[in-house]
Amino acid sequence: MSPKKIFAPAALLALMGLAPGVHAQSLSMYGVIDITAGSFQTSYQEGTVNSRATKVDGNQMITSFFGLRGTEDLGGGLKAGFMLESFLRPDIGGSGRTGADVFWARAANVWLENSLGKVVVGRQGTLLFTNTLSYNPLGSAFGLSPAIRLTFLGGGPLAGNDKSDSGFSNAISYFTPNLSGFTGAVQVQFGESADEDTTYALSAQYKAGPFSIGGAWQTVESAEAPKANFAAGQKQNFGTLGVSYDAGFARLFGQYGEFRNYGFTASADQIDTKLFTLGAAVPVSKAGTVIAAYGQSTEEATGTGTTPDTDHTVFTLAYTHGLSKRTTAYAAYMMDKEDRATGPKFKTGHTYLVGVRHAF
Repeated sequence: MSPKKIFAPAALLALMGLAPGVHAQSLSMYGVIDITAGSFQTSYQEGTVNSRATKVDGNQMITSFFGLRGTEDLGGGLKAGFMLESFLRPDIGGSGRTGADVFWARAANVWLENSLGKVVVGRQGTLLFTNTLSYNPLGSAFGLSPAIRLTFLGGGPLAGNDKSDSGFSNAISYFTPNLSGFTGAVQVQFGESADEDTTYALSAQYKAGPFSIGGAWQTVESAEAPKANFAAGQKQNFGTLGVSYDAGFARLFGQYGEFRNYGFTASADQIDTKLFTLGAAVPVSKAGTVIAAYGQSTEEATGTGTTPDTDHTVFTLAYTHGLSKRTTAYAAYMMDKEDRATGPKFKTGHTYLVGVRHAF
């Protein structure tokens, strides 16, 4: 997306309360709107009502949002800035991904940066989510990406195997500068509850020419809406490793991840998960790209509950066509299949859709 930059005189910024002193500051407003029409169907239990729905929906290729950000040069190589970003549901004109989101759920933070790295404080994306979207050809597509669906969606919207969210509130992060292709980060989220549970995350990435490899790990001990918060003694460990290679004729992707849950008593929570995804983005013209992505998760019940072991498979085939620098049309097919070791059988779901996304 291409943010629109507004350069304002320091005196005007000071009058607005946006900038102390006389340091120059830049402000940007930016975002993206993603809207889709199609026939949607996830895997459904045999003998139950077919889950297919024909509808206009938003946020299949990317979650719509708008944002404001500003930077200020403080001199001596030091910069400061802020970021405010809010999710949108363009099909109904609603804010947030669901009604449970706060207004600035995508980001609300300030940061300082110099040659030693960057420190960000406030609401921000998680290191693990960033790593997951970086190593699959559909990026952060909650509607279509097998990697995102199997990791963050699971059995239902925003209620998947990952018990945290794609963003952390009350967080502090440090990002290293680029060190000959290597970058790293550490992140801490304070639970700010009576239990004083704290969440930790680490990530590292190395890029050399067309090759990239990156991994992330988080230990989560607290969560917030739209995810259910943890009780005392509960935690989840989640790690992922991804690789990509630009072979010229195509960019290839692979990813592997594991979840481990501890201290949960409900049957549905006593599950450990392993997952992998493979994908490719193949340019077929100056404006067109064919994208294929496959992913499978294996959920293993670890407790004494009745939740069966489950294999969940998602395959997506999509075509994107750039109409301009800001506007992209797309069409996609997605297969969603669930197999359980015991209990009722499930039928495969098939989704067909067309959509457009516009960045500003």
